[in-house]
Amino acid sequence: MSLVRRICFAGLLALGGPGAAVAQQIGATTLVRNDVSRLKQSQRNSLAEGDTVFRDEAVQTGADSLAKIVFLDQTNLSIGPNARIALNQYVYSEERPAGKVALNLLKGTYRFVTGDLDKKAYEIKTPVATIGVRGTVFDVWTTGTRSVITLVEGEIRVCTRQASPQACLTLDQPGSVVVVTVGGLSPAPRDTAGRFGFDGYCGANPGLCTPTRFSEGGGAPTPTAFAALCGR
Repeated sequence: MSLVRRICFAGLLALGGPGAAVAQQIGATTLVRNDVSRLKQSQRNSLAEGDTVFRDEAVQTGADSLAKIVFLDQTNLSIGPNARIALNQYVYSEERPAGKVALNLLKGTYRFVTGDLDKKAYEIKTPVATIGVRGTVFDVWTTGTRSVITLVEGEIRVCTRQASPQACLTLDQPGSVVVVTVGGLSPAPRDTAGRFGFDGYCGANPGLCTPTRFSEGGGAPTPTAFAALCGR
Protein backbone atom coordinates (compact mmCIF):
# COMPACT_ATOMS: atom_id res chain seq x y z
CA MET A 1 0.00 0.00 0.00
CA SER A 2 1.39 3.43 -0.95
CA LEU A 3 2.16 6.05 1.72
CA VAL A 4 -0.75 8.21 0.52
CA ARG A 5 -3.21 5.30 0.68
CA ARG A 6 -1.85 4.25 4.09
CA ILE A 7 -2.33 7.76 5.52
CA CYS A 8 -5.88 7.94 4.13
CA PHE A 9 -6.73 4.43 5.34
CA ALA A 10 -5.37 5.12 8.83
CA GLY A 11 -7.32 8.36 8.92
CA LEU A 12 -10.58 6.69 7.93
CA LEU A 13 -10.08 4.02 10.58
CA ALA A 14 -9.43 6.69 13.20
CA LEU A 15 -12.57 8.50 12.05
CA GLY A 16 -14.75 5.45 12.31
CA GLY A 17 -15.05 4.78 8.57
CA PRO A 18 -16.07 6.59 5.38
CA GLY A 19 -18.42 9.52 5.83
CA ALA A 20 -17.14 10.52 9.28
CA ALA A 21 -15.65 13.95 9.96
CA VAL A 22 -11.92 14.40 9.47
CA ALA A 23 -9.99 13.57 12.65
CA GLN A 24 -7.40 15.96 14.01
CA GLN A 25 -3.97 14.69 13.03
CA ILE A 26 -1.42 15.68 15.65
CA GLY A 27 1.84 14.05 14.57
CA ALA A 28 3.46 11.02 12.97
CA THR A 29 5.51 7.98 13.89
CA THR A 30 9.19 8.29 13.00
CA LEU A 31 10.27 4.92 14.35
CA VAL A 32 8.35 1.67 14.80
CA ARG A 33 9.84 -1.61 15.96
CA ASN A 34 7.72 -4.79 15.97
CA ASP A 35 4.19 -4.65 17.44
CA VAL A 36 2.86 -1.08 17.64
CA SER A 37 -0.86 -0.34 17.34
CA ARG A 38 -3.39 2.49 17.41
CA LEU A 39 -6.53 1.99 19.50
CA LYS A 40 -9.78 3.85 18.80
CA GLN A 41 -12.87 2.70 20.68
CA SER A 42 -13.14 -1.03 19.81
CA GLN A 43 -10.77 -0.82 16.82
CA ARG A 44 -7.12 -1.82 16.86
CA ASN A 45 -4.85 -1.32 13.84
CA SER A 46 -1.11 -1.63 13.32
CA LEU A 47 1.09 1.45 13.03
CA ALA A 48 4.04 1.67 10.64
CA GLU A 49 6.84 4.21 10.32
CA GLY A 50 5.53 7.46 8.83
CA ASP A 51 1.91 6.87 9.86
CA THR A 52 -0.19 9.77 11.09
CA VAL A 53 -1.43 9.74 14.70
CA PHE A 54 -4.66 11.43 15.74
CA ARG A 55 -6.12 13.11 18.78
CA ASP A 56 -8.33 11.01 21.07
CA GLU A 57 -6.76 7.69 20.19
CA ALA A 58 -4.31 5.52 22.11
CA VAL A 59 -0.99 4.03 21.05
CA GLN A 60 0.15 0.67 22.39
CA THR A 61 3.41 -1.29 22.08
CA GLY A 62 3.88 -5.02 22.59
CA ALA A 63 6.75 -6.97 24.10
CA ASP A 64 10.14 -6.21 22.50
CA SER A 65 8.53 -3.27 20.69
CA LEU A 66 9.42 0.42 20.47
CA ALA A 67 8.00 3.55 18.88
CA LYS A 68 8.67 7.25 18.53
CA ILE A 69 6.07 9.93 17.82
CA VAL A 70 6.95 13.47 16.73
CA PHE A 71 4.10 15.93 17.21
CA LEU A 72 3.32 19.03 15.15
CA ASP A 73 4.87 21.33 17.78
CA GLN A 74 8.11 19.25 17.62
CA THR A 75 7.50 17.40 20.88
CA ASN A 76 9.30 14.03 20.76
CA LEU A 77 7.85 11.05 22.63
CA SER A 78 9.85 7.79 22.66
CA ILE A 79 7.90 4.74 23.85
CA GLY A 80 9.28 1.52 25.31
CA PRO A 81 7.87 -2.05 25.32
CA ASN A 82 4.49 -2.99 26.80
CA ALA A 83 3.39 0.63 26.96
CA ARG A 84 0.08 2.38 26.42
CA ILE A 85 -0.52 6.12 26.01
CA ALA A 86 -3.74 8.09 25.53
CA LEU A 87 -3.48 11.14 23.23
CA ASN A 88 -6.10 13.08 25.14
CA GLN A 89 -5.82 16.65 23.91
CA TYR A 90 -3.78 18.55 21.37
CA VAL A 91 -4.23 22.16 20.24
CA TYR A 92 -1.54 23.67 18.05
CA SER A 93 -1.24 26.10 15.16
CA GLU A 94 1.87 27.63 13.63
CA GLU A 95 -0.05 30.91 13.46
CA ARG A 96 -0.91 30.87 17.18
CA PRO A 97 1.75 30.61 19.89
CA ALA A 98 -0.80 29.35 22.44
CA GLY A 99 -1.67 25.68 22.54
CA LYS A 100 -2.31 22.65 24.71
CA VAL A 101 -0.81 19.17 24.87
CA ALA A 102 -2.37 16.64 27.26
CA LEU A 103 -0.96 13.11 27.32
CA ASN A 104 -1.85 10.28 29.68
CA LEU A 105 0.99 7.79 30.11
CA LEU A 106 -1.00 4.79 31.29
CA LYS A 107 1.77 2.19 31.60
CA GLY A 108 5.29 1.52 30.34
CA THR A 109 8.51 3.48 29.87
CA TYR A 110 8.86 6.78 28.00
CA ARG A 111 11.22 9.62 27.16
CA PHE A 112 9.57 13.02 26.68
CA VAL A 113 11.31 15.96 24.94
CA THR A 114 9.33 19.21 24.91
CA GLY A 115 8.58 21.02 21.66
CA ASP A 116 7.99 24.65 20.68
CA LEU A 117 4.92 25.46 22.79
CA ASP A 118 5.03 27.48 26.00
CA LYS A 119 6.05 25.08 28.74
CA LYS A 120 2.80 25.70 30.65
CA ALA A 121 0.93 24.21 27.69
CA TYR A 122 2.09 20.66 28.51
CA GLU A 123 0.02 18.48 30.83
CA ILE A 124 1.60 15.07 31.32
CA LYS A 125 -0.13 12.56 33.58
CA THR A 126 0.37 9.02 34.82
CA PRO A 127 -2.19 7.11 36.91
CA VAL A 128 -0.64 8.57 40.09
CA ALA A 129 1.30 11.71 39.04
CA THR A 130 1.10 14.96 37.13
CA ILE A 131 4.25 16.44 35.59
CA GLY A 132 4.67 20.16 35.04
CA VAL A 133 7.19 20.97 32.32
CA ARG A 134 9.73 23.80 32.48
CA GLY A 135 11.59 23.06 29.23
CA THR A 136 13.12 19.72 29.55
CA VAL A 137 13.83 16.07 28.83
CA PHE A 138 12.58 13.46 31.28
CA ASP A 139 11.91 9.72 31.53
CA VAL A 140 8.82 8.05 32.98
CA TRP A 141 8.30 4.45 34.07
CA THR A 142 4.77 3.81 35.26
CA THR A 143 2.24 1.20 36.30
CA GLY A 144 -1.25 1.70 37.67
CA THR A 145 0.00 2.35 41.20
CA ARG A 146 3.60 3.56 40.90
CA SER A 147 5.55 5.98 38.71
CA VAL A 148 9.30 6.60 38.66
CA ILE A 149 10.23 9.89 36.99
CA THR A 150 13.82 10.82 36.09
CA LEU A 151 15.03 14.24 35.00
CA VAL A 152 17.48 14.07 32.07
CA GLU A 153 17.86 17.83 31.56
CA GLY A 154 15.99 21.04 32.38
CA GLU A 155 13.42 21.17 35.17
CA ILE A 156 10.11 19.50 36.03
CA ARG A 157 7.62 19.70 38.87
CA VAL A 158 6.02 16.40 39.88
CA CYS A 159 2.83 16.25 41.96
CA THR A 160 0.62 13.48 43.27
CA ARG A 161 -2.79 12.98 41.64
CA GLN A 162 -4.56 10.95 44.32
CA ALA A 163 -2.91 11.74 47.65
CA SER A 164 -4.63 14.26 49.90
CA PRO A 165 -3.24 16.77 50.55
CA GLN A 166 -1.41 16.96 47.24
CA ALA A 167 2.38 16.74 47.47
CA CYS A 168 4.83 18.18 44.91
CA LEU A 169 8.56 18.08 44.27
CA THR A 170 10.67 20.09 41.80
CA LEU A 171 13.55 18.32 40.03
CA ASP A 172 16.24 20.62 38.62
CA GLN A 173 19.39 18.47 38.77
CA PRO A 174 20.01 16.01 35.90
CA GLY A 175 19.71 12.45 37.15
CA SER A 176 17.30 13.34 39.96
CA VAL A 177 14.57 10.74 40.52
CA VAL A 178 11.21 10.82 42.27
CA VAL A 179 8.92 7.88 43.03
CA VAL A 180 5.17 8.56 43.15
CA THR A 181 2.53 6.18 44.53
CA VAL A 182 -1.12 6.50 45.47
CA GLY A 183 0.05 7.48 48.95
CA GLY A 184 2.56 10.21 48.13
CA LEU A 185 5.98 10.89 46.63
CA SER A 186 9.60 10.77 47.68
CA PRO A 187 13.05 11.34 46.15
CA ALA A 188 14.91 8.20 45.11
CA PRO A 189 18.62 7.36 44.80
CA ARG A 190 20.19 8.35 41.48
CA ASP A 191 21.04 4.74 40.65
CA THR A 192 17.29 4.19 40.34
CA ALA A 193 17.49 5.99 36.99
CA GLY A 194 19.49 3.12 35.52
CA ARG A 195 16.75 0.63 36.37
CA PHE A 196 13.73 2.73 35.45
CA GLY A 197 15.04 5.27 32.91
CA PHE A 198 14.99 5.11 29.10
CA ASP A 199 18.73 5.08 28.32
CA GLY A 200 18.84 1.30 27.97
CA TYR A 201 16.71 1.46 24.80
CA CYS A 202 18.66 4.27 23.12
CA GLY A 203 22.03 2.75 22.20
CA ALA A 204 20.73 -0.12 20.09
CA ASN A 205 18.04 1.94 18.37
CA PRO A 206 19.46 4.91 16.42
CA GLY A 207 16.94 7.72 16.16
CA LEU A 208 14.86 6.63 19.13
CA CYS A 209 16.42 9.14 21.52
CA THR A 210 17.79 11.71 19.05
CA PRO A 211 15.46 14.76 18.82
CA THR A 212 13.67 14.82 15.47
CA ARG A 213 11.86 17.70 13.76
CA PHE A 214 8.38 16.92 12.45
CA SER A 215 9.36 17.83 8.89
CA GLU A 216 12.16 15.26 9.09
CA GLY A 217 9.94 12.46 10.31
CA GLY A 218 7.66 11.49 7.44
CA GLY A 219 5.67 14.69 7.25
CA ALA A 220 2.06 13.73 7.79
CA PRO A 221 -0.16 16.31 6.08
CA THR A 222 -2.03 19.17 7.73
CA PRO A 223 -5.77 18.61 8.34
CA THR A 224 -6.66 20.59 5.19
CA ALA A 225 -4.13 18.70 3.10
CA PHE A 226 -5.33 15.43 4.61
CA ALA A 227 -8.89 16.14 3.44
CA ALA A 228 -7.72 17.05 -0.07
CA LEU A 229 -5.33 14.10 -0.24
CA CYS A 230 -8.07 11.62 0.58
CA GLY A 231 -10.75 13.26 -1.55
CA ARG A 232 -12.92 14.31 1.42
